[in-house]
Amino acid sequence: MAAPSSRDAAATMTVPTPPKKSTNLHDPYSLKRVLDDTTSEVVLERGYVENVRLSNLKMSIGLITCAIALAAQFYPKKFPENKTFLIGCIILYPPHIFQYFLRLVYSLGTK
Repeated sequence: MAAPSSRDAAATMTVPTPPKKSTNLHDPYSLKRVLDDTTSEVVLERGYVENVRLSNLKMSIGLITCAIALAAQFYPKKFPENKTFLIGCIILYPPHIFQYFLRLVYSLGTK
């Protein structure tokens, strides 16, 4: 088998450049999105692992509170009969929201 020419070796050594990201500079949301994506890529390329525990916690607390609200809304009995059930739902709702804010404040304070 013939040895590769210097031209072939140079072609295999070139690293393709990633495509440039373009955005509308007058739209702050798309600009922030491009900056966030680029920052995330750089951090992940340097070997850091993304911690999604807080995001998962927020989504689970949100699902629980939505389930409480749906249970209160679609309970099969009408208002005077389901008064105790509604009071229970109202009592359960604020602790979940309060727990969300406590976790958020705790996560911001530990960085």
